[in-house]
Amino acid sequence: MSFKDKVAENKMVAKKCLELKAYNAGVTRAYYSAFLHIKDYLLRKNFNYENFLRSKGLKEREYSHGSIQMAVVTCLQTNGNKPSDIFKLNIIDNMYRKRRRADYEKDSIIEVELKSSLDELDTVLSIVA
Repeated sequence: MSFKDKVAENKMVAKKCLELKAYNAGVTRAYYSAFLHIKDYLLRKNFNYENFLRSKGLKEREYSHGSIQMAVVTCLQTNGNKPSDIFKLNIIDNMYRKRRRADYEKDSIIEVELKSSLDELDTVLSIVA
């Protein structure tokens, strides 16, 4: 299965979670859909993640959640994307925080948060093309 297929599958499941009122699971699937889409983009652009990590002094593994937003911003800038579009990718932080809360904290995600994650996912998919 390709990353593109996995992105679509996770997005479909996230939308279904809205119907099922499974907001925690939906936020997680929306985030992973965005994450996989970004990873696929970086791979298609032959982005040298190892050099990127070294240049930033980061000791993380490639395609880590902690560095992928910075990596995609770097790659988009290199490929001539508009700064105004790139700035919108700050929403990845929102998606990640909600995903961490859904997976690891006691309090639950509510419907409006899943809806915002789905909107944020659409923004990521449109900018990172």
